Amino acid sequence: MLRHVLILAAGATLVSAQTRPEFKPAPEVPAMPKALMKFPRTDITRAKFPAVDFHLHGRSLKTAADYRKMIALMDQTGIALICNMDGGFGAEFDQNIKVGDAFKDRILQFARLNYSGINDPGWSEKAAAELERCFRNGAQGLKIAKELGLTYKNKDGSYIQADDPRFDPVWEMCAKYNKPVMIHLSDSYGRFLPIGPENERYEAGLWRSSPEGNYYKTGHPTPDVIEKARENMHAKHPNTRFVNAHMAMLYYDMDKVAALLDKYPNADVELSATVQDLGRAPRMIREFFLKYQDRILFGSDGNPSRGIDEFWVPHWRFLETFDEHFDHPAQLRSATGAPLHGRWRIYGIGLPDDVLRKVYYANALRYLPAARATVEKQLAAQR
Repeated sequence: MLRHVLILAAGATLVSAQTRPEFKPAPEVPAMPKALMKFPRTDITRAKFPAVDFHLHGRSLKTAADYRKMIALMDQTGIALICNMDGGFGAEFDQNIKVGDAFKDRILQFARLNYSGINDPGWSEKAAAELERCFRNGAQGLKIAKELGLTYKNKDGSYIQADDPRFDPVWEMCAKYNKPVMIHLSDSYGRFLPIGPENERYEAGLWRSSPEGNYYKTGHPTPDVIEKARENMHAKHPNTRFVNAHMAMLYYDMDKVAALLDKYPNADVELSATVQDLGRAPRMIREFFLKYQDRILFGSDGNPSRGIDEFWVPHWRFLETFDEHFDHPAQLRSATGAPLHGRWRIYGIGLPDDVLRKVYYANALRYLPAARATVEKQLAAQR
């Protein structure tokens, strides 16, 4: 079973038990019980149409053998192409482009900003110039992670937000080259709430042994601060396309997602790491997907180690079928095997083929011209 994995960005501030004296460790929750009721199940093992995974982490893709192994997994489960969110910047980007060049028809690299020296004069110009170099050398987009807003600080100790003028040249460089910004701002709503049984993330198993990753009363910005900065960013840069990861981290309130999409034509969303929540309300979410079918991209937030049956197939089952009460693709599992982001099961939304095609690949192709030939080749092979 997958155990807790903690990955800290440079400059992150640990929120340890020592700084949260009120925190008391508790026993791990057990694995989910097996359902006793028999449910109809659609026989599904791969995506119905070639899927473009707009959000996959390929930190472990270091050699040609790693790439071949990833592509073999993709072929098994029906993924036409992935966007590696960990393409890096500077020398790291150059190395990833070099190793991945032979596989660029299936695995695209996104650049990832280096925030080192962000408080120094000239950082903006240097970052924008390096981003331009990355675009000219094969980067298909830019990935921004949640450290923006929750980790990096100004000299006065305040947290740097997405509407900071220092990022204006970066967002405009993306517009200049017509490259998407895959942007993850804020975090799961439960992480901003108190740790305790009434918090469903805690009930599912998070923070049993450590308060790490919970922001309640830690001095971090509240979601409304981060969300306001995101709106300002969209408004200031109407020619830049922002693909907001994880349903803009607003999956807990779909009215907010709709308002973001309605107000900002340059905003899209992708669904990674939200299936466990969206699948609890299949009728509401199906209506949302039908209404905003041109604004939703498929993403998994997965990595090369994820298994087909326990991770990929539940995505296809959720999107393609009306199956009921099945295990969601858990992003994290405890040592006991418990799904840490949701101690429940989900239901499929059975999207019609025309909508499914948009979510799986057509919406992504608007931003990824390099992917079109691969998708069309795989579509032709299905006929």
